[in-house]
Amino acid sequence: MKLSNVMYILGFASILVSAGSFVGGKADGGPGDKTGEEKQRSGLFVGFWPPTFFILGKIIEDRENKGQNILTGE
Repeated sequence: MKLSNVMYILGFASILVSAGSFVGGKADGGPGDKTGEEKQRSGLFVGFWPPTFFILGKIIEDRENKGQNILTGE
């Protein structure tokens, strides 16, 4: 499996994990319950990961298609 495909899969997986954590935090939260809020914050934090994975996947894919070294681009 190509490394670019792995990056795309990680991007989609982090979207699912983020949504699950955020929704799970809403369901658990109650008055005075901090675990629900922590899950929501965790979900929002993980929500920042997908763009990074998708950008890295695109860069790696372009280098793979050109036959360049993935790390150096040469």
